[in-house]
Amino acid sequence: MPLFSNTKFWRKSVLHISPISSPNTNVTWKEHEWRFKRAINAEEEHITGASVIYQGIEDDPWVSKEELRSIISQAVILANNQNVRGSSRHTTLLEILSEFDISYKAIFSLRAIGVVKVNEEEPLSSAQIRSNINKLKSKLKKNTSTLYQHLFSAVNRVSTDELTWKVPLGSQVIADESDIIKKLPKQLRENFMKPVQNMVPTTLPGFIRKKCNEFVRDFASRDTNKLPRALLHDGRWKESNEKLAEITDGILETLNDSWNNSAFSPEEAEVLNEGTYLTNLIVPAIRASLKNLPHGKFTYISTYERQSIASADRRKRSGRRPDIIFVMMDRGKKYELMYTECSRLFCTEQKIKDDAVKIWRETNDGMYWVYKGRRPEKDEFGIIGLQVAGSILRLTVLIRDGANVDRYYHLHESRIPVQKSEPAVVAKFIETLLILRNILIVNMSLLPHGSTPKSDRQKEDSTTVDSE
Repeated sequence: MPLFSNTKFWRKSVLHISPISSPNTNVTWKEHEWRFKRAINAEEEHITGASVIYQGIEDDPWVSKEELRSIISQAVILANNQNVRGSSRHTTLLEILSEFDISYKAIFSLRAIGVVKVNEEEPLSSAQIRSNINKLKSKLKKNTSTLYQHLFSAVNRVSTDELTWKVPLGSQVIADESDIIKKLPKQLRENFMKPVQNMVPTTLPGFIRKKCNEFVRDFASRDTNKLPRALLHDGRWKESNEKLAEITDGILETLNDSWNNSAFSPEEAEVLNEGTYLTNLIVPAIRASLKNLPHGKFTYISTYERQSIASADRRKRSGRRPDIIFVMMDRGKKYELMYTECSRLFCTEQKIKDDAVKIWRETNDGMYWVYKGRRPEKDEFGIIGLQVAGSILRLTVLIRDGANVDRYYHLHESRIPVQKSEPAVVAKFIETLLILRNILIVNMSLLPHGSTPKSDRQKEDSTTVDSE
């Protein structure tokens, strides 16, 4: 496994040190006390010089070496106040300091070759800021209007030593909320704001306010106290034709949007990234297919790789992060009833195979998690897997039979009509999503009726082998 393939694991496991306190920062210890408490409870085997330094640059990617050393030193001293001198943990924390230089070199060499990713943009240096201010003054000086002369004078009075890369002015940007603009005479301030005055219509139409009033007035919360009737799979749709037609219209509307979206044109589709694919087609289609589910007030769709509770519980550390999770609340506990993994529209066969493995492992974790809190109907209740494999949508389900054997089934498959397609292709896609909805309706009705394990002895361990 790559050294830092799971960033979130390292964040949770290492001594969380940055930035607790430093001579060169304004951060107080009180602000990060919770980090310190988590640090002293971290597993000893996960605390090394490299992991702590990695955490440091995650929190502040451009912290200087000596400032980082100072922060880590203070953190080690504070943490060791809680440990018995000479104990294994006490020694492990002290080794962080002796390993600092070689660990620092290792982490920064990994960052240089791209193994360790830094999301933060590199800050401007003092020299770059001075250069930017001089260029800005040159631009302002060329315009002889009263506004620009005032701006030139104001910028000329700014000390570049007080500017950082976080201040827009340091990058030649004059912001409306800056002191420079706030201190302008009223007429000049209005002159500065003139380009954006017409961007915002002067008033909101009255009929829109009326619609908002009617919506709030007529809003009726769904009945959440009534336990839903337990349903079973019987080969029939659980909703009326009118309701199915309504959901279908919603899904078709998402296709209408994607068919008119230039991101899915033949020219762009081959280079389309996973995020754009998810945001513009997959997530809207899933949301439309699951809209207004019965007993739906206690459900929500989580997107963009939220950590799976079931996976985290199984692994006893940071869990997997499916692209989409469907969550249901029952008696204050969250249950994950569906997991989705998505690839790019054009992807490798290896990616498809890897995601297929992720899906069955995630559904297995989901079933394990459900059975820690409830005992739903066997041979009926299932955890759903939805794989977006390039232009193919695959629906799977994991159920538990009467002999407590988990079974994994491939239920349905369809092509995703990214661009204008034949009616049969569209119908097959709609059918896959309606089946997904139908299964969830049954699962959501069965979960609250499941019995509760009476003792820890009845709770099981996950059968998924941790290969990471």
